[in-house]
Amino acid sequence: MEIKDIEYVKTIIDYGSITKAAKALYITQPSLSIYIKNMQQRLGFDVFYQRGKKLELTYLGEEFLKYGLQILRIQENFNDTVQNALNNKFGRLRLAIPLLRSSYLVPELLPKFHKEFPNVDIQLNESSSASFPYLIENGNVDLALMNRTQENHLLEIKKIKSEEILIALPAKHHLVGQSHLKKEGDYPSLSLDLLADELFILHQPDQFSRHISDNIFLENHFQPKQVLQTRNIETAANLVANNLGVCFINASHTKHLNDNAKIKFFSLEQKVYVDLVVAYRKNRQLPSFAKAFIEICKHSI
Repeated sequence: MEIKDIEYVKTIIDYGSITKAAKALYITQPSLSIYIKNMQQRLGFDVFYQRGKKLELTYLGEEFLKYGLQILRIQENFNDTVQNALNNKFGRLRLAIPLLRSSYLVPELLPKFHKEFPNVDIQLNESSSASFPYLIENGNVDLALMNRTQENHLLEIKKIKSEEILIALPAKHHLVGQSHLKKEGDYPSLSLDLLADELFILHQPDQFSRHISDNIFLENHFQPKQVLQTRNIETAANLVANNLGVCFINASHTKHLNDNAKIKFFSLEQKVYVDLVVAYRKNRQLPSFAKAFIEICKHSI
């Protein structure tokens, strides 16, 4: 077993096909196919079997990848030790961040980081935070900037700040501007009971933000009559701006929406907060440039 064997098998499983894996590895599809064929002959067993157009792991292939991932983690720990010993003059930081956050946080954070560590290469993974724990555990990313999820014993969590969850209404909604709404802090507060007949635009059930929404409904003994589901925060906000319904949104996002002027934001009567955190693999000895990035987040966000 060679490190390249593990990396190639892992990439095929991550991307679901030889063609996509070859593209991610910057090699041709025939070259990767030949490599896997020769690797299986060298190992003495089949790692993959064909199911239709898809490659799946055999039993020994599953064992190969299970132990292979442990080897990759050991290699990662060794690389971290080397980086720290060499004063982190060179390196790579793989950062996962949700797409909307990336649009306004990356331009704020990366110039500060680059000024301090000009020879550290940054690789961004801009996708749904639902996948981040998996990406961390499987060695695809080093750090993930996201809202705190359910406790995960495989992750180390560093809190950056708390964020309020708001309810967003169309600017022309009949509740906007009513005198009985109490202003507490930056936003007037609103009872969910007043929105009993509204369409709620919520995220998909596997997303952390949907778990927050469901908890809000549970704690307020409230059940929305109509629900529309989307994975995209901006899609939800744009639908609100166009008078289709209402949605929940992090206060941090409110200044970075396209149709901000067409939306009004309210606190819930019982305010709800979530933690913005940086997560990484538990027991990992991060190189000092990764620790420095976390400190930059704490002081800049």
